[in-house]
Amino acid sequence: MKSPQVDHALDGRARQLVLLNEDGQNLTSWDLFGRTALVIGRDVGENEVDINLADATYASFIDIEHAALNYAGGYWYIEDLSSENGVSIQKQGDGKQYKLATDKPCRLDLGDIIYIAQTKLQIR
Repeated sequence: MKSPQVDHALDGRARQLVLLNEDGQNLTSWDLFGRTALVIGRDVGENEVDINLADATYASFIDIEHAALNYAGGYWYIEDLSSENGVSIQKQGDGKQYKLATDKPCRLDLGDIIYIAQTKLQIR
């Protein structure tokens, strides 16, 4: 008996993180499939981050290790790693923007926009 095919685009799970410009257009993206943890920040040669925002417009406001993405229980979570300029989430469901408290993970849903300082990333 064949196993059913799953359309991963419709299963509700995030597959990528997309860097957006000021107009909401895609600049670059990172694949999340098969990953369980990623660090977002600026690679300055002495460190290694998974989501490197060193070339982003507002890179000077981004800490070397600014935030972490973790996958657990079928969802991605973001956590502010005690950054100087913070992390905010604009929830797809209500359109409101919420500032994260340090070391308090926040669940992400498809379409949510993550603000790393003023840099916009969307979970898709």
